[in-house]
Amino acid sequence: MIRRAILLGACLGGLTGPASAAPWDVPALMQLLANHPSGRVQFTETKTLSVLDKPVVSTGELVYQPPDRLEKHTLKPRPESLVIEGNRLTVTRDEVKRELRLSQYPEVLAFIEALRGTLVGNQKLLQQHYALALRGSEQSWQLIMTPLDERMFRWVRQIIVSGSGNAVKAVETLQADGDKSLITVAPAAR
Repeated sequence: MIRRAILLGACLGGLTGPASAAPWDVPALMQLLANHPSGRVQFTETKTLSVLDKPVVSTGELVYQPPDRLEKHTLKPRPESLVIEGNRLTVTRDEVKRELRLSQYPEVLAFIEALRGTLVGNQKLLQQHYALALRGSEQSWQLIMTPLDERMFRWVRQIIVSGSGNAVKAVETLQADGDKSLITVAPAAR
């Protein structure tokens, strides 16, 4: 009797099919990214500029502390530090420190919000500045951001963030003039 019940249950289970998976869309990605902790990664940035014969490659470290602190410490080809916290951008180059209020530079702020908004999974913040499209799957995704503001669009055509699960792997910026930048990240050396 028990054997028949188990067999019947198995057969009925096969008829109903597997449970449907949650949809893979922008809200699902944002929820996944919202669970990403602070972190430290190594980066390689390759800038392809029309005025140069070959790409410019720089390396260093990125540090992220939710909700709004992002640091970019370039080590090669020459040291430079960018620290973004709240509405402030602090740039240190050749031992000279400059501080900017991001609210005075809306195009720069929109670019920074693309990074911060992605890292914290804040869809509402991203949609203030960008039309969002998602390609791929949870294991290999691309979030394509197209600027909504005409001034920003004259500078940047698209920002494409690639990743896997809740980890960002690359950020590609396609500029209006044809230049582009690709930042790839890898776990920091221990």
